[in-house]
Amino acid sequence: MNPSEMQATLEGTILLVDDQPEQIDVIKASLEEYFVVKIAIRGNFVFPACQRGVIDLILLDIMMPGLNGYEICRQLKSLPETQEIPVIFLTSKDGQDDEAVGLKFGAVDFIRKPSSPSVVLARCRNTIAHQRAKESLRRKNEELQQALQELQQAMKIREDVERMSRHDLKGPLATIIGLPELILEDYNLTDKQRSYIKRIERSGYTLLEMINKSLDLFKMENGTYPFDPEKMDLMVILERIVGDLGKHSGPCGIDMVIESEPDCEPFDSFIILGEKMLCYPLFYNVLLNAIEASPENGRIVIGLSMTGDAGIIRITNTGEVPMEIREQFFDKYVTSGKSGGTGLGTYSAWLAAKTQSGRIDLDTSQAGETSVIVTLPCPGVQGADSSSSGD
Repeated sequence: MNPSEMQATLEGTILLVDDQPEQIDVIKASLEEYFVVKIAIRGNFVFPACQRGVIDLILLDIMMPGLNGYEICRQLKSLPETQEIPVIFLTSKDGQDDEAVGLKFGAVDFIRKPSSPSVVLARCRNTIAHQRAKESLRRKNEELQQALQELQQAMKIREDVERMSRHDLKGPLATIIGLPELILEDYNLTDKQRSYIKRIERSGYTLLEMINKSLDLFKMENGTYPFDPEKMDLMVILERIVGDLGKHSGPCGIDMVIESEPDCEPFDSFIILGEKMLCYPLFYNVLLNAIEASPENGRIVIGLSMTGDAGIIRITNTGEVPMEIREQFFDKYVTSGKSGGTGLGTYSAWLAAKTQSGRIDLDTSQAGETSVIVTLPCPGVQGADSSSSGD
């Protein structure tokens, strides 16, 4: 093995600072099989040696002519280019005060002279390993901080882009909302035509609300959404969604019904604590998913029940969720068998439920059926109706 290959296999470079030849020979012999060992016999030689190459550890004798070990250590620790190099003092002194002074100046360890070669080697190895682990941790922390800054910058850019997108969408949407009002002033419209125009107008306002809330999905993901719950009648929202989804369910002959669960009294209203603009997309996405998964002439049941201080909404449709996506049903981008499906509908529903201190679960225990169960907090049944905010 040539010298360059040998050096490549060594564990680092140690600078031994001592003016006693016999001590230099003993310590060098114990280390040179594993380290490159450089020698400085005067304190003022230390700094040029550190400038000429990377030093992983300094073994520093305390009693030196000229600059003693304490002063050398103090100067090393005061300079940015050398302050991170670990220093181990070599000393023949036994006093604890000497150790205290050395530690005060920044030494990491003491080796008594004379000392066993195996002890010297072990102390040097452990110190260098610890220093490298600390340096690795420092670099990883810097990388993490850099990554965090880049992520924060990316989040800001995303918010800015979404904000601009919302602004650009509102222009043409204003026309979609405004024209139906003008058309409805025409007395020649039939009742059916008026119904269609009002549906367009209502859908336009719904889209406007959803655009205004588009950034909220991002805020829900990073936990910064300002959730402001209120008492509200979920029955009104569910009935509205069933009507809005008629264009999807009607052509397929799918019947959607809202009813109380078998063990519950019929509900005239269903009061929960939440936000309308979170509940609408939540149940819209779940019901649209149920329609798309149902066979023609199927039936979707929206079952309502209450237990304790929670309202439970069970949405059941015929058809089964593919086995391969059941465990990840509410994960982001998970979809199966849908042309153009994004896998965001069930994920956003899960996120909306979580943000409202609720939960959403998948029940596939009944063969041939799929149930999505949404649990949301409610203020309690008694006296709730009178405080409903409606829609």
